[in-house]
Amino acid sequence: MPSVIDQNPSEDEQSQVMSWLREFNQAANGDFMASLADGAEQQFFLVSKDAEGRITGGLQGAILHSWLKIDIMAVCPGVRGRGIGRQLVSEAERLGMMEGCHYAYVDTMSYQAPEFYRTLGYGESGRLKDWDSHGHDKIFLTKLLTYQSKSEQSRRS
Repeated sequence: MPSVIDQNPSEDEQSQVMSWLREFNQAANGDFMASLADGAEQQFFLVSKDAEGRITGGLQGAILHSWLKIDIMAVCPGVRGRGIGRQLVSEAERLGMMEGCHYAYVDTMSYQAPEFYRTLGYGESGRLKDWDSHGHDKIFLTKLLTYQSKSEQSRRS
């Protein structure tokens, strides 16, 4: 029996479909779904500043269970190449490890920073060719984080 596709479903119809997915996910992975409901994801934002207090870069990320995600990172154009991005990523990884993360991931465009992340130990785990329909790929990179105990971390500080 062929279906009729409605391109303008009501909010109630959309809610019905979403409830099916939530019910399936709850049955298949209840612990994870409960952690999401409990607000397990911790979002953070880091900013680097120069000696005069001017912002030189920033990183937005999130921690969920054993994963650190780098959502956004940018460095002021006039100070790129001076290690600011490396410092921001290093601090994000440190925060992640303190919260129990064992892995990190980021997605970036082929014209953005894939080589930068590779120099920091990230490896390609996936790629969407021509993601923007203008010849640029979206690249997914992951890294195994080296765990350090709190005593090791305090010795490094």
